[in-house]
Amino acid sequence: MHKNIRHLQPVANIKIIFAIILSLFSVYLLFAGTLFGIVLLGAALKLSLREGFELNLEEKKYRNVYSIFAINFGFWKKLPEIEYLSIFKTIKNSRSRVIAAEATLGFEVFKVNMFYNRNQHIEAYVSDEMKDAFSVAKHIATVLDLDILDATKPEKEWISVTSHS
Repeated sequence: MHKNIRHLQPVANIKIIFAIILSLFSVYLLFAGTLFGIVLLGAALKLSLREGFELNLEEKKYRNVYSIFAINFGFWKKLPEIEYLSIFKTIKNSRSRVIAAEATLGFEVFKVNMFYNRNQHIEAYVSDEMKDAFSVAKHIATVLDLDILDATKPEKEWISVTSHS
């Protein structure tokens, strides 16, 4: 049986390469006595940031994970008795501001939530791709022996991925 489940949002390889180059350049600037290196280091860390979710099945705990250059951070919380998983589509808004002009851009994301106590939930995963969200949901549902509610379409549908032994 799996002891830990960890899913991190994917990040493009070019972003990681650029973040590494930016980090090295920022360290060079810091050693050269320029404080601008701190700004560049912050940008590099932001580029390499990956968010995700981790379950510890032995200790029945979970945490939201923030990963920077493969170093994971997050606080463990007690995992309640999960009843089912749900996948739904929503719009994530992002603001862009240039001098006096501001625009709010919305793009589609898919969220995987774990429901407990009838209507309370824990956000387990967010993805820009439906296939990725379903893959993560099926992995968690298989390990925890749960059903998935597909709420990505107008007609909600239950998906059973386990045997319910």
